[in-house]
Amino acid sequence: MDSLGHKFRTVRESQGLTLEQMTARTRIQKVHLKALEEDSFAQLPERVFTKGFVRAYARSLDLDEEECLRMFAECSASFYQNKKEGERLRKLFLLKEDEHKEKTSRVMVILLVGGLVLLGGMVLIQQQSPSTSIFSRFLQQVVKPRDAVLSKPEQPGNVNEIAADRPPAGIEGQVDDSGATNTGSASETDVAAIPAESPVGDAASTSFLLPPDSTPISSPTTRSEDDPLVLEIRTLEMTWIVVRSDENEPAEALLQAGEVVQWRANERFLLTLGNAGGVEVRLNGQLRGPFGESGVVVRDLELRP
Repeated sequence: MDSLGHKFRTVRESQGLTLEQMTARTRIQKVHLKALEEDSFAQLPERVFTKGFVRAYARSLDLDEEECLRMFAECSASFYQNKKEGERLRKLFLLKEDEHKEKTSRVMVILLVGGLVLLGGMVLIQQQSPSTSIFSRFLQQVVKPRDAVLSKPEQPGNVNEIAADRPPAGIEGQVDDSGATNTGSASETDVAAIPAESPVGDAASTSFLLPPDSTPISSPTTRSEDDPLVLEIRTLEMTWIVVRSDENEPAEALLQAGEVVQWRANERFLLTLGNAGGVEVRLNGQLRGPFGESGVVVRDLELRP
């Protein structure tokens, strides 16, 4: 059965009329009349306005308006059904995006409040117990052994006299040559010789692991037959997409302008674009498309190497 567009073009040419003449008769833009004759419903306005174009074109060619409207409904049924489904998916994606933003905002508020409460608690502990707080550990200085010796003021007199008057250092409770018990502690020099424990030893020994380098995607010139297919989509405008890799479940996404996403497959991709003119599609680094103008919905687009 001939389509409505083929019927319009055949009748117009049989009457010796041009598209410019039909534009003057119907007052419809030439681009819309041409889209009607080519059954390019994606280039036409909303359905209610397109039905008005069909009625006016049929009247200008002395055709049955109701019969032309019936043919238009049959020819455009699948297109408008897909368009309706695309609008439904688009609204669903926008709703999910709003929910995600709201959830992210709540999490950020909770983290901010929790951080402020934790910081306030740490400051309060610091004020109440400055000598034992965690902050004071990092403000302590390591005392070197020789600093303790140098800090001992020298007494005046002969060195030998000082040595004779000072009892030998020993262990507490040890009996010396005179029979007296040594009840004193080790000398200051012996105490100073004990190395001080560094308060920041644990922090200084902490190490960090860096994440391994990500494996680069093979370029088309070095890719072997066993390497997977790589689909890269770069958005120029906000759009929603549905991608099916091989026979896997379809993946849906609503992308903002400037985002770049990638998928992998072994044999093929099945792609649906909600805004065909708003994306750049590359398969293994090679640019594919364009698949339509801005705002045009393209469904079930198969991509193979």
